[in-house]
Amino acid sequence: MLRNAGAPRSWQSVIKRIAGGSARTPQELKRLLDYVAREEGVEATWCNLAGYERDFDPRKAAHVAETWSSTWRGAPKRGHTDHIVLSFPRGVEVGQAESIAREWGQEVFGSGDYGDVWRYVAAVHKDTDHVHAHFIVDKHGIDNGRFLSICRYSELNFDVMRELHAEIAQEHGLNLVATSRLSRGLIENAVPDLSARSSTSSGSAPVAPPPLSDAERERRLEALQDYARDYDELSRIAAIAAGPDEGPASSSGFLTRLAGALGASAAALRQGLPLMPDPTLHEEGDAATRIETARAEMIAAAEEAWGAIRAMEPSAERVDLERSFAEQARASLSLAPDNPLLAAHARVAAHEEDPYFHPTLASLARLESAPPESLTLDESLRAALSHVRDEIGERLTALFTIREDELRIAGTSVEEMVARFTVAERSEAQVASWTADQPNTMQKVFWMEMERAIGQEVRTELATLEFAPDLTEAVAREQLLSADRHLRLSEVPALEAIVDRMHETLPGEELERVMSGDLTPLAERVRDPALRAAVAHELRNEGDLSADHSLGQWADLVRSHVRAAELGLRDREATYDHVHEL
Repeated sequence: MLRNAGAPRSWQSVIKRIAGGSARTPQELKRLLDYVAREEGVEATWCNLAGYERDFDPRKAAHVAETWSSTWRGAPKRGHTDHIVLSFPRGVEVGQAESIAREWGQEVFGSGDYGDVWRYVAAVHKDTDHVHAHFIVDKHGIDNGRFLSICRYSELNFDVMRELHAEIAQEHGLNLVATSRLSRGLIENAVPDLSARSSTSSGSAPVAPPPLSDAERERRLEALQDYARDYDELSRIAAIAAGPDEGPASSSGFLTRLAGALGASAAALRQGLPLMPDPTLHEEGDAATRIETARAEMIAAAEEAWGAIRAMEPSAERVDLERSFAEQARASLSLAPDNPLLAAHARVAAHEEDPYFHPTLASLARLESAPPESLTLDESLRAALSHVRDEIGERLTALFTIREDELRIAGTSVEEMVARFTVAERSEAQVASWTADQPNTMQKVFWMEMERAIGQEVRTELATLEFAPDLTEAVAREQLLSADRHLRLSEVPALEAIVDRMHETLPGEELERVMSGDLTPLAERVRDPALRAAVAHELRNEGDLSADHSLGQWADLVRSHVRAAELGLRDREATYDHVHEL
């Protein structure tokens, strides 16, 4: 697809199975072999009758037909053989086509990579305006007896064969691509190829393809939208590969222009039109090769950068660079999805496996780094946030100073530990590297135990920290927005803090009104309507649990069934978790 957008003069791989070109009897097979090996215009013939390639003698066609047919059993719908034609662009030299065809036939039918080894007789023809190769293939495998099936859902299909054709051709200096007509925005059926004809063809010109039905045209237009998304993704990858030296400001950069061509192709396909390639890109080299080179350079630069970060002295700056590296890894992962370094840094450490995770600290960090318009924090609230973050930093510094000697031995510092706890999140590789820094197994185990102990000390220390109501509400809103949707409301810490405060501050009469469904008493105390509803739900839930000990944890289940009956959904299963989902 990269070559589609960047090299419009590239020829497509064309591989076809000849309709009516299969044999059911030895006589039919002999006629096929005679046609392939004896027709005027035959340049070369070869076979792999015993599993290895050698020249084929056309005079032995009858003997081959008898040998092959002696192993045939049953009456397959499409016969016992396949007739495959491998086409080449106009102007390709016969010798080059033969080399590619020989290697392709051995890879597809003779390597055993696709379930078995199948015998074939092949020939290169030059009797039309472009060279093509014929393959007559015995469908009965000679190693495992596996019957050859070339279809969309089998291990060997035409997409695989075309990709191999393009790959082998590239190795022989012929620029072929193996993309479908739809990926190029071509909706109408192609005109039949003159070379794709059987031994019984009359030689007349092919008829025009039949018009598409409305349903088929609609299906193909829908498929075009999927390809448009693929071109958009490739455009993004090309832009990443361009890097800072070939960014948008450098319109002459190859990869930048490739990104533009891919974007234009996506826009054309979305309108049901053929793609819009940039013909000048063809003159500057293969797009896939250029992106592959850029990817290798990007991976090498990433490895060098990560090594340089880990070689720094312990500091808050090092933690911030590690965080920045993780962000770059996520942005670059689509360019190298199999690279273990980028993948490990792109994955955020799971909360249960991250000894530095604290929900309140994570929310405060995200609030501080959010743009002003995202969560509508006013100036006074931002000032309160800054004050709380400073207080937390002072408390953690005092806490870690007690362990300063231990931290120094472990290769870190008080300042760095404060930064580790107060960033919004940590990557899997980041957390693992802090353990990997330890010199031996015993020290690693000791450090992991100390991490857990320090994490508990941090939780104990911050449990006494009190926020202004407005800041607590902002934190609760952030936690609701960032939480998994299956999380129970009771597991959102800041929300539970508001619920506890309402228990302490609401007069008994107003609390009863909330329990009965009147949210008016909460209006002045909880400004956000969504938070207000969530707080009321939790207050009612806790009230139900405390009022009826016989129901206990099943109170929500009973209430959900009652609600389901009211909605006419009695048969729908309702569970305890459902009523708590965000």
